[in-house]
Amino acid sequence: MSKKVKKRRARSKLPAQYNAPPGSARERAIKQAAKLYKSGKKQQAFRLRERMERRERAKKKSKKR
Repeated sequence: MSKKVKKRRARSKLPAQYNAPPGSARERAIKQAAKLYKSGKKQQAFRLRERMERRERAKKKSKKR
């Protein structure tokens, strides 16, 4: 009696400095940018991160006011 057990791939946590909760859009975007960078698509990775960081800075700026 052998049961097939699905193994879930362990998610690697991002460093705390990224301030991205697990499963969030920010976490997915960071991982996507890392994947693009590794595959040699550095310009695409740069654009993705830049757009994401611009949004994050805008959020923080509006909270301070």
